[in-house]
Amino acid sequence: MVYFMFCLGLALLVCGGEMLVRNGVKLANKLHISPLLVGIVLMGCGTSLPELSTALSSLYSTPPIPGLAFGNIIGSNISNILLILGLSAIISPIHIGHDGFRRDGLFLIMSVILFGLVMMFGYMDPVIGAFFVLMILGYFWICHTKEPEYSHTHINKKNEHSALVLAGLAIGGIAITVYGADLLVSAASGIARAFGVSESVIGLTLVAIGTSLPELTVSTVAAIHKHSSVAYGNIIGSNIANILLIVGMMGIIHPTYVPQMWNTFWIMVAATAALLVCGWRGRIHRLVGVAFLCAYAMYIAYLF
Repeated sequence: MVYFMFCLGLALLVCGGEMLVRNGVKLANKLHISPLLVGIVLMGCGTSLPELSTALSSLYSTPPIPGLAFGNIIGSNISNILLILGLSAIISPIHIGHDGFRRDGLFLIMSVILFGLVMMFGYMDPVIGAFFVLMILGYFWICHTKEPEYSHTHINKKNEHSALVLAGLAIGGIAITVYGADLLVSAASGIARAFGVSESVIGLTLVAIGTSLPELTVSTVAAIHKHSSVAYGNIIGSNIANILLIVGMMGIIHPTYVPQMWNTFWIMVAATAALLVCGWRGRIHRLVGVAFLCAYAMYIAYLF
């Protein structure tokens, strides 16, 4: 049964990711906005739902496990950059616009710095949480106002759906992807336990990787379809949302102490710095993608 659930979860991930990317890009076409903006806001936040669910569940467990919540955020951000962008770049080199990079890179740097300050403070309360949420809302507003209108002259009018239908299909893709990720993680955990793998190793690897599976699916599907801006926007938006939105919501809903996870935090900082260097150069080549995957393998070896 557990193997069937594993295959079902994987199938739902692929179908949901395909549904999200196709309809998200069509929605960008319909609204004459950049696919990058759709990738950042709709896909970036949508694919962060597993991290939010995992974080809140771990805080409301008995006893609360804030280490799992914050470790999942750090691990997911590392996986998003090294594993997912690395794999996406190998499939199709990713081109990064300099204007968007200056905006997105600035907010990514700010979010990582704020996360480090919260760890130094040692506690997440509603005031800090509200500040984080207001910051990401401001980021979305800036994305909306500064992103130039996207012109499309080749839209196929035949059988074209309305923007509302496309948005609904994209959100449906998010739901299918998140549910598929949940099934896959649960099944993989059962398989790991059957083979005698410890709970701590499962938490450090499967939870962080598992909650990043929607990003992995969306970004790889986008890369296959040559929508590199969607793949990049999905990861940037997700990493910013993981910190500002999820940590912010954690502070508002369930104030908690913040564990001192500096070793993995600095790995996240290094991965973010590597992404920023690539963004400054305007392209993530296949060779860089291979380097990212090798770095991720070293990170997993370090965890073990």
